[in-house]
This record gives sequence, C-alpha cells and structure tokens, in this order.
Amino acid sequence: MDWTTLATIAPVVGVVGGLISVVFLALQTRRNAQAVEGATVQGLMQMEIDTFGWLAGNADMYLHGTTDFAALTPTEAFRFTQAVKIYMSLYYAAFKQFEQRLIDTEVWEAYEASLRANLALPGFAACWQGFAQSYPASFRARIQRQQA
Repeated sequence: MDWTTLATIAPVVGVVGGLISVVFLALQTRRNAQAVEGATVQGLMQMEIDTFGWLAGNADMYLHGTTDFAALTPTEAFRFTQAVKIYMSLYYAAFKQFEQRLIDTEVWEAYEASLRANLALPGFAACWQGFAQSYPASFRARIQRQQA
C-alpha cells in the first residue's frame, strides 16, 4: 500500500469512525435518559410509600376530614391540612418531573387520576383552597383543569 492509497482511504475511515461514535453516543444518551426516568419514578414511588404510610396511620382523621373538614377539631384540622399538603407535594413533584419530561405521559396520567379523585372529596378540595396560593400558578392552573 502506498501513501496515495492511504491518503484516499483515511478520510473514509475517519467518517466511518465518526459515525460509529455518533451512534454510540446516541445509544448512551438514550440509556442515560431511561436511567434518569427510572430513578425519577423510583423517587416518586418512595414519596408515595411515605405518604400512604402516614395516611394509613391517621386514617380516621383523614377520612373524617375528607367528608367534613369544617367539623374537625383544631388539632385534627392541622393534621388533616398537613396530610393534604403532603399529598399536594407529591402531585407537585410529579407535575414538575412531567413538565421536565423526566416521567412519561402514562405515569403523569395516573397521578392526574389520583388528583381528580382526591379533589372530588369535599374536605380535600376545601383544605387545598386554603393554601393553594403557596404553589406556582402553572400548578394551580393544572389543578383547576382537574376540578372542571
């Protein structure tokens, strides 16, 4: 092989090597995105476990509050409000992660269905209205669409 042949082949080898690198990077980027989504969903699931565990330990107060928030004692009202805040923090975390495309539409739709179910409870909805302004407008607008 002479220098002229090598000079002719070298750019082709360089292009092929570059294409292989681009394909490799694309695959690695996709895998990384999948890993981030998996970690995000796992984080949300841990928040759910913590939330549901707390609610299970306070079931009587929570169930009473969802039906008749106004009838709660001041201590119960405080605990119920904290329960609703915990729930709304979970929904807000999922909302932000959906906005940033860290969870897919199907996962977010499950959170929206749960949100709709909770907002249908009179006490939950009334309690939410008491602190809704502490959340960003984009989140409040999303919730208003769920209540419609």
